[in-house]
Amino acid sequence: MSVSEKTKEQVLELRDEGLTYEQIAKKVKIRKSTVGQIVRSQSAADVKEGMIRQSTENPLPESEILDAKVLKPCVNPRIIMIYFGKRENQAKCVVTPGYNYPYDKEIKVKKVEFSEAEPLYRLI
Repeated sequence: MSVSEKTKEQVLELRDEGLTYEQIAKKVKIRKSTVGQIVRSQSAADVKEGMIRQSTENPLPESEILDAKVLKPCVNPRIIMIYFGKRENQAKCVVTPGYNYPYDKEIKVKKVEFSEAEPLYRLI
């Protein structure tokens, strides 16, 4: 079964929102195994691209490397919650899925999305 690019994008957006494969399959009306294939193929592509999806027309600006600590994992295996100094200062960080990121581990991150509402970082 061939899946449209629009459907693939919708699947990835729903997964980033934290929905399970089963919930996504019901919402998009495709098989759960197809959802898994789409998510896994995007994860592999993200690893090849350094874990950042960005537009060539709107490249991400350079930013400084910051010290952070791991707070907790998220539903999405590519995202962990991090904090800077105080635990109230939290943000999301894109990481390689499958690795162990224990609580309070010190890591280096770089800001990759410059939205004031919800900044996004990536592991260096």
